Amino acid sequence: MDIQELTNKAIEFKEQGRLKEALRCYDDVLNALTQEALNYAHAKGGITDEDSTRKILPENLKLIKEYFKQGEDVAKILNNMGAICAELGDYELAKQYFNDAIELIPEGSNYKDPYLGLETLSELQKT
Repeated sequence: MDIQELTNKAIEFKEQGRLKEALRCYDDVLNALTQEALNYAHAKGGITDEDSTRKILPENLKLIKEYFKQGEDVAKILNNMGAICAELGDYELAKQYFNDAIELIPEGSNYKDPYLGLETLSELQKT
């Protein structure tokens, strides 16, 4: 399955209440996007092939983040994963996903869902 098919499957599972399966699909999407980011960083010289093992140069990790911030896709996936974790009652993991999503929102974007997710978590934890 490609990224779009996996994303659609995750949405379908979420709508059906099959939250753990949705989370697994989103995780697969994130892994595929991470591979794309690694390829991007490699093309920019941020990853070297050494003894058949790819090593990420620390000073070029920003290339991977740069790739993720080219659009809202990764932020939305992380936000969705946070929402699912919140529904499953894993508030700490949900908070981590929301914060990661916020970090990857592209500059100038109006995407606010992860902020709303954190607000909702805060309210849930008060009760």
